[in-house]
Amino acid sequence: MITSNDIAEVINELEKLALNLNLDEDKLQRLNAVLKIAEEKNAILHSINQSTDDAIISKNLDGIITSWNKAASRIFGYTAEEMIGVSILTLIPEDRHYEETEIIAKMQRGIAINHFETKRRRKDDTLVDVSLTISPVLNSKGVIIGVSKIARDITDRLSAEVNSKRLSAIIESSDDAIISKDLNSIVTSWNDSAVRIFGYNAEEMIGQSILKIIPNDRHDEESKILSQLSQGIRVDHFETIRRRKDGRLIDVSLTISPIKDSAGRVIGLSKIARDITERKQADKKKEEFIGLVSHELKTPLTSLRSYVQVALFKARKEENDFIDKALSRAELQTKKMEAMIRDFLNISRMEDGHLKLNLSQFDLSALINNCISDASITTSKHHFNYIGEQNALAIGDAEKISLVLINLISNAIKYSPDGGEITVTCERQDNYLTVAVKDQGMGIPKEDQKLLFRKFYRIQSEETRSISGFGIGLYLVYAILELHGSSIEVKSTAGDGSTFWFKLKTAE
Repeated sequence: MITSNDIAEVINELEKLALNLNLDEDKLQRLNAVLKIAEEKNAILHSINQSTDDAIISKNLDGIITSWNKAASRIFGYTAEEMIGVSILTLIPEDRHYEETEIIAKMQRGIAINHFETKRRRKDDTLVDVSLTISPVLNSKGVIIGVSKIARDITDRLSAEVNSKRLSAIIESSDDAIISKDLNSIVTSWNDSAVRIFGYNAEEMIGQSILKIIPNDRHDEESKILSQLSQGIRVDHFETIRRRKDGRLIDVSLTISPIKDSAGRVIGLSKIARDITERKQADKKKEEFIGLVSHELKTPLTSLRSYVQVALFKARKEENDFIDKALSRAELQTKKMEAMIRDFLNISRMEDGHLKLNLSQFDLSALINNCISDASITTSKHHFNYIGEQNALAIGDAEKISLVLINLISNAIKYSPDGGEITVTCERQDNYLTVAVKDQGMGIPKEDQKLLFRKFYRIQSEETRSISGFGIGLYLVYAILELHGSSIEVKSTAGDGSTFWFKLKTAE
C-alpha cells in the first residue's frame, strides 16, 4: 500500500535522478514544477490525514493494516506501531467478522461502501459505534491492490438520536402543554396536550405569536418573562390566566426554561403549561366552605372556652386534680381550635384584601419568649432554647408576627414527633433582625421545599400521614411576611431536621 511517506520518498528519488540526467533547462524546469506540485499535494494529503477527526486506515487485500492516522489512535486506543502490520480483524468483534469478507468482495467488484454503520472494538475491549466509508485502492493498471477506510465515531450522534426520540415520546405523551418559542415570542413547537388545553392545533399556532393565547390585560407578563429568561433564569410554577381558542379563560401553572445553543447563548424558550382550572375551582370552594365554617364556629367556641375556664377555676379551687387535668387539656384544645379558626379567617381577609398591618415598635425577643412559653405547655417531649438578642426592637405588626412564630414553632413540634431540641434564635445584622426556628425532626425532601408555602399543600409521606393539619400555616406565614416586605426561607435535609428563618427591620 502506497502511503504519503512512500510518495515523499519517490519524489526525493526523482529529484536525485533529475540531477544525474543531462536535461536541458526547459525540461528541467518542467520536471521541477511537476515535482513541486506532487510535493505540495502530498503535503496536503499528509496534513488532512493527520488533522482529521476521522480514523483513516489503509489495508491490503489480506486485511493487513498498512497505514494508521492519529484519529485512529484516538478512536480505537491503539498506536500506529501497534496496528501497522496487524490484521484489521483485531478491531472487529467476532460476531461481525463476516462483514470483512463482504467488504472485500464488494471491493474486488470495485464497489465503494458509503456510511456503513456498525460496531468496532477498542483496545480497552469496549465497543464503539462507527460509520465506515470504504473505497478500493487501484494501481495504474486499474487492479485492486488494497482498501482505504474512513471510520467516524458516531457514538455521540446515536446517543443524541436516542435521547431525542425519548424526549419526543415524553413530549407527545405528557398531560401538560409543552411549547417552545423563539425570543420574539413566535411559537416553534406545539404538542398534542397544547392542542387539548388551548384548543388550537399545531398548524394554527406554529409561526404565530404566543400572545394569541395571552389575555390583553396580561401581555406585560410576556415581556417580563422574556427579560428574566434572556438572562438564563428559569421561571417555576408561575400561576396565571390564558385564553383558549373558544375564548374561555383558564388557570395555568407555567414552568419556563431558556433554550441555549452550544455557546451558551439563549436562543429560545421552552414552556410547560399545566391546566389548574379544576384545582383553582376546588380551592375556591374549599376556601368558601372554610370561611363559612370558621365564622359559624367562632362564637360557640368562644362560649365553650369560657365555660371550660370557669369550670377549671372551680376545679382548682376545690383541688380536684383529675378534673383539673381534664379541663386543662380541654382548654388547650380550644386554644388550638381558636388558632386554627383565626388562621382561616386571616387567610380569608388577606385574599379579600382586608388583612391590614398595624405597624409599631415592639420587643421581638420578648414576643419570641412568650410564644416559646405558650408552646412549652403543649409538649413534654421537646426542649426549647432561645439564643440571641435580649432587647430587640423591631418594626412590624406584633400580633401577626406572633402568628408567624406560633406557626413555625408549632410545625417544629409536629414534625419532630420523637421530641428533641427546638432552638429559636434572634440575631442582629445591620438594620435587620433575623429570626430562625430550628428543629431536630424528620426534615423536608428537597422536591417539597419549593411547594411548602402554597395554600393547602401538605407533604405526602408515611411519616406525615398521621400528622394533622390543613396546609395553611406556612401559607399564612408567607403572606404575613410578604406584607412586611420580608420572606420566609427554609433549609432542610430529609431525616436531619429543618430551619425556617425570616428578617424584620429594626427600630433602632
